[in-house]
Amino acid sequence: MPKISFILPVYNMENYLPRVAESLKRQTMTDFEAIFVNDGSKDRSGEICEELAAQDLRFRAISKPNGGVASARNTALDAASGDYLFFLDPDDWIEPETAEILTEVADREQADLVMFGKYNDFYDENGTCVKRVQALPPITGVFRGEPFKEYFDKLATSFFITTKMMRRDFVERHHLRFPAKSIGEDGLFYVEFYRQNPSCLAVLDRPLYHYTEARSNSLSNSYHPERVKENFYLSSAIRSVVEEWGLMNSPMHRKKVFYCILRDLQLGIKNISLGPMTFREKYQWLREAMRDPWVKSSVREVPLKTEKNRNDKIKLQLLKLHLYGAVLILSGCNQKKRG
Repeated sequence: MPKISFILPVYNMENYLPRVAESLKRQTMTDFEAIFVNDGSKDRSGEICEELAAQDLRFRAISKPNGGVASARNTALDAASGDYLFFLDPDDWIEPETAEILTEVADREQADLVMFGKYNDFYDENGTCVKRVQALPPITGVFRGEPFKEYFDKLATSFFITTKMMRRDFVERHHLRFPAKSIGEDGLFYVEFYRQNPSCLAVLDRPLYHYTEARSNSLSNSYHPERVKENFYLSSAIRSVVEEWGLMNSPMHRKKVFYCILRDLQLGIKNISLGPMTFREKYQWLREAMRDPWVKSSVREVPLKTEKNRNDKIKLQLLKLHLYGAVLILSGCNQKKRG
């Protein structure tokens, strides 16, 4: 049984696979398996995965019809046999000592989850990294008992699933799998993970993961028609956890829930601005969203200073003033500039 299972969902990643494979081969801890799930790629990704598996017995290649990143990760979870799970996206890569450091900490502390930092790598059109920025976790140390309840304001929205290593037994014991969503599926998986109250969390203030910064055609910059009908699923999941814990009257927990609802609202506004809806349809969507008591309370309660992005701060002020048309005009202008 390998110490760690790296899970890589692959879709049209032929240009990136050699780099991520090399970063795995350079690991100082060699007791691992890397599961490449080719999710119906239309380029040479499937062939490259098979070649990698033929060259290195630690690499496994699985091919399946296209079903999305959640489906691909679930396929790998079903096949994984390591003590720990590491979700690695194939257009990213990791430092050589990553597996050794993380498994050593997890074994020593008997941690259900180890969190760590990342580098945000910015590339030019030639594929050269022109800027690298560290992003470290909000807290560091070893936390026992009920760490996610105690530090909910710091941990609840650390959604990057790729900056976490999880104990596979914990995941399997609680029957955790990624939901069938085209965006936000990693956040939902993470929320369901901490809903189960992991008793030991280890957090390292060391960047080990290299994240390739989003390109203009990434999922976060694309229109998702399914979000028009169901936009608040992530904040609803977080709110249900707090309600399940009986902590909705805690000011810290309630404040974080409001923040999450507002984040979903801002993402929903961005989403409809990217789509083909008429202005009237967008206005009706926003008016309907604002009729929800939780959404209304989040707009009222979240202070402007919480929003770090200037445009989001302006939109929040306009929402507080019920100027929904102005919100949509501003959001539409922002998307045109980015396009």
